[in-house]
Amino acid sequence: MEIKEFINLCAGQWFSQRTSYRLASRNIENHKSEITIDLLTPDRPEAIDLRGDGENCLGGWKATWNNSVDWGQPKQTGSTLVVFLADAEDASSGSIVKSGGPGKPSLVGRYRLRSDEALTLTIEDEGRVFEERLWFASPNLRLRTSIIQNPDKTRNTVFYSEIRKMSA
Repeated sequence: MEIKEFINLCAGQWFSQRTSYRLASRNIENHKSEITIDLLTPDRPEAIDLRGDGENCLGGWKATWNNSVDWGQPKQTGSTLVVFLADAEDASSGSIVKSGGPGKPSLVGRYRLRSDEALTLTIEDEGRVFEERLWFASPNLRLRTSIIQNPDKTRNTVFYSEIRKMSA
């Protein structure tokens, strides 16, 4: 699979079940979410604004979420933009630029589509390192893991299973 095919396969509406593990405190949380991923072509204004002068833009996506959080916590909604900039010599790896949210600068990281067809994204922000791995068990079942290393070297891990919503 090529990176453009992987990006396109992510588009759609997804039901997401997330389990978070805070290893230091031995705390486990579960969350449910509705996620919509819309594709961004390289010529879309949002993609141009985010990538700046970045060359070899493959496009990207806008992800919008609506979380139903357990344990009586408030509902969370939001969105983010991500664009992929391929390395000149190999499109299976390159840079990513992610919108930073209201009042925050964009974040720059790296992506790598591995031979096992799993995509790894790595971003650093305010001393934290985020590494996310995404892969498809089938075209309509996407799995993700995230490891977040905090500045104090503690780690949080997250596992997501996401099912694509299909139209009747």
